[in-house]
Amino acid sequence: MSAATGARTRPAPPAPVWVREWHPLSGRSRRLLLEDDVESHYAGHNDADAGYRITMALALACSQPGREWAPADLHQALIFAPTRGGWWARKLRERKGTQYAENKLTAMLDTAREFAARNGTITGRNDALARITEVRHAIEHLAWPARGGGAVDQKNLAARLTLCQHAGGLDHTSALRPHAEQMGCAKSTAEASDKRLVATGWLELLEAGTSKNQGSRWRLKIPEPIRELLTRAAPGHSLPPPLLRRWQLSRIRTPAPTPPHSPR
Repeated sequence: MSAATGARTRPAPPAPVWVREWHPLSGRSRRLLLEDDVESHYAGHNDADAGYRITMALALACSQPGREWAPADLHQALIFAPTRGGWWARKLRERKGTQYAENKLTAMLDTAREFAARNGTITGRNDALARITEVRHAIEHLAWPARGGGAVDQKNLAARLTLCQHAGGLDHTSALRPHAEQMGCAKSTAEASDKRLVATGWLELLEAGTSKNQGSRWRLKIPEPIRELLTRAAPGHSLPPPLLRRWQLSRIRTPAPTPPHSPR
């Protein structure tokens, strides 16, 4: 028997009773919990970044329909049980205390539940990468205007797609200075572009950094008007440039009509 065949037939490690009977997980997620990220699917820029990604992936796995975990279950699995996939949560507990670690995991589980509610069942990294491809398709098929910051916004989104590819999902971390350097523009230009993309629905700020050099957590998404255009677009056709939302149009000031001169 070849090594490849042996790897495919190798049984998954036995799961603790409380995981196997009370809280079912997919085989991939159970291996991530019990063995850690042995295939480096969630590798980050450093150990802390990789640990956060692994923990977030487990939180999402525990938020899928029919597999919803309570916060206490996630605390038990990652903080108080010697699971290899929980090393980041246990280090967090060592550095900042039990209460802080539990609050952090609860917040991550809440974020994962919101994501699962909006995006449906995510069975693994391949599903997340498919969503990145969907956003890339929308960006590449949009006729971005040359004026009004359209070209800059397109560069911004392209840089963020690279970050999402490394992060393994549409949620990613970005600091203003290195992000501006990646875009090839000034920090003020990148910051203005971020504001436009938030206003038009391409970006959502999940957690602000403490400074411009501290990374903020973002979520990349397709605005609903663009998604509707994609469903109606003919194959190979470019989409019209992004339009301002109604609430933005209402904020554009129009000159008041000049009152007629009263007769003398």
